[in-house]
Amino acid sequence: MATTAETPVSKIVLEAPAAIPLEVAASGEDLKGTSVLERPATISKEFTLNLYRKLLTLFYIEERMKVFARQGKCSFVASSRGHEVTQAGIASLLTPGHDWFFTYYRSKGTAVGIGLPLRDLFMGMLGREGDPNSGGRNMPEHFSSRALNLVSRTACTASQYLPAVGAAKAMKTEGKDAIVYVESGEGATSEGEFFEALNWAAREALPVLFVVQNNGYAISVPQRTQTASSVRRIAEGFGIHAVEIDGTSFERVYEVVPDLIKSLRDGHGPVLIEAKVVRIDPHSSSDDQRKYRSEEDIRHAAEMDPILLMEARMLESESLQRAEIERLRQEVKQEVDSAADWADAQPEPSSDNLMEHIFAEASNGSTTAQPPQYISQDPVTFIDAINHGLREELERNPRIVMWGEDIADPKGGVFGVTRGLSDAFGSRVSNSPLAEASIAGVAGGMAIAGYKPIVEIQFADYLWPAAMQLRDEIPTVRWRSKGVWTCPVVVRIAVGGYIKGGPWHSTCVESFFSHIPGWKVVFPSCAEDAKGLIKAAARSEDPVIFLEHKGLYRRMQAKTLEPDADYIVPLGCGRVRREGTDATIVTWGSSVYQALEVARDLQQQGKSIEVLDLRSIIPLDEELIYNSVRKTNRVVIAHEDSLMMGFGAEVAARIATNCIDALDAPILRVAAKDSFVPSSPTLEALILPSVADLRLAVEQILRY
Repeated sequence: MATTAETPVSKIVLEAPAAIPLEVAASGEDLKGTSVLERPATISKEFTLNLYRKLLTLFYIEERMKVFARQGKCSFVASSRGHEVTQAGIASLLTPGHDWFFTYYRSKGTAVGIGLPLRDLFMGMLGREGDPNSGGRNMPEHFSSRALNLVSRTACTASQYLPAVGAAKAMKTEGKDAIVYVESGEGATSEGEFFEALNWAAREALPVLFVVQNNGYAISVPQRTQTASSVRRIAEGFGIHAVEIDGTSFERVYEVVPDLIKSLRDGHGPVLIEAKVVRIDPHSSSDDQRKYRSEEDIRHAAEMDPILLMEARMLESESLQRAEIERLRQEVKQEVDSAADWADAQPEPSSDNLMEHIFAEASNGSTTAQPPQYISQDPVTFIDAINHGLREELERNPRIVMWGEDIADPKGGVFGVTRGLSDAFGSRVSNSPLAEASIAGVAGGMAIAGYKPIVEIQFADYLWPAAMQLRDEIPTVRWRSKGVWTCPVVVRIAVGGYIKGGPWHSTCVESFFSHIPGWKVVFPSCAEDAKGLIKAAARSEDPVIFLEHKGLYRRMQAKTLEPDADYIVPLGCGRVRREGTDATIVTWGSSVYQALEVARDLQQQGKSIEVLDLRSIIPLDEELIYNSVRKTNRVVIAHEDSLMMGFGAEVAARIATNCIDALDAPILRVAAKDSFVPSSPTLEALILPSVADLRLAVEQILRY
């Protein structure tokens, strides 16, 4: 009996000095002026049997999951049937624990291919106590393993691509030859984040292996409805070397992929594989594909079953006999059933630690800010304080990296916040494409891989293309992996009005981010706090939104003496800006200065007003608020954001819950009207809160 399966010689052509050197010669003929690498004419029996065993494992996993789904023990099953060879075959050629894997919701083949233990896989599918993937927090099909560099993922379509690019950026920065494997179906390639990932990976020649498994359907939508092009051609448009393969053929995978991997490890930049596969089963356990696929189409997919095709090829080449195939089937089925039974016997997850891992367990230090030691004789501006804090943290931590639109020198940001930093720190501070999802998503991936990105969104009004990364990806990493993975990104965002910025340059967004578990949100109002908070954010184990009011950058009242490099304002630590006994104003950001002006005015009338500057929105310094309200018995909450659902409503609700017995007057709020901010300065002044508005509110509660 032959010990190997004969396959055609695969010839990979290296063109020099092209930036993307690989070309797959379809004809197999040598091309003039090129060097040809020949793959051995046979695939080893060891590789073939190892892959076949993995394919059988996947088959019996899917069969067992169908039973669990019918029993109501698993809420979501996305069968990998038809994708097995592409996933397990390519994964078998990579190095788990060295290479990185960003998968999607149909990736059991990849998980099995890189060696995820069967018990771990079933624990993740069933969400039982001790599940090492997420502890029952994440959905089925969302596998995770720190040991294998299998990164915990979300169910969001195509949102894995930008973090994968970030991880690849980390690998290249460290000089490693590791590859980042990222995969999806063809439907996900209609998402903008896929295009942005191709662009960033190509412009930095990053070691990303994009694997798109084209089964022809995005749930029920055929590919012809998705695009008039092809995935391979789209990638080529970004200058990425792209190949199209028969993803049901283990021989074709073996012929093509190893040399693509070598090209990636040699630093030739990203590669995309469009693998033509079939979808044998419905999209998921909640789908009935008979509603939109013909019987002929379904039957054709079954005829292209990669497992049956591989068995036929092995029988034809006499690599295996029928009896050996039957023996392997029974052996693998027993292994799968044993793991499934064990996982099924585990208890449902405990609720004891349900609220853990939203934030890091370790504290950021003292919850009381230490008095600053000043190093300047003259006051510094808010903007210079941030710049100096960033500079000091870049010097302190070599794993801090920064990027954003226009932040590199000579411009140093549209407001000049980062001026001088790229001159001082080189490629660690760089310009990004004008693409907010890329800015945030690549930062998330680099943070997962061990770096500390501090990135800039130029205007809050323009952050929304990054919403998927900022809401579903970055803040959920620690929680969805039960603390195994972390993503301590800092996102600096310019916010606020009063600068004639109009409806597209005046937004405040603290209420949006305060509603997303996992983010810490800070909003300083003066130079020393800005420096102390940016340094705290740079050292935080959690992701931080750092809000910078544009109107404070060079405002005289926001100037202070500059604290030294050791000054840190703990996240969650507010501040009494002015002592008082008759009423409290709780505020933050630019509204602090309106509150201080009102307090000074009312002092002339014999009224003592206490002004609290929260500094941190999340965590909220509730003790500071409650102590003040219990002392003054009256409170007004002032902020620049819109009144409806502004963060002041949350503060008011907590005061009402915890201090109702101490109140002698209603809780009032002063905020912007529920409108966009007009461009006309006259109209802007009518929309945004004013000193007069705040004075009226304070005078009203003082009458009680």
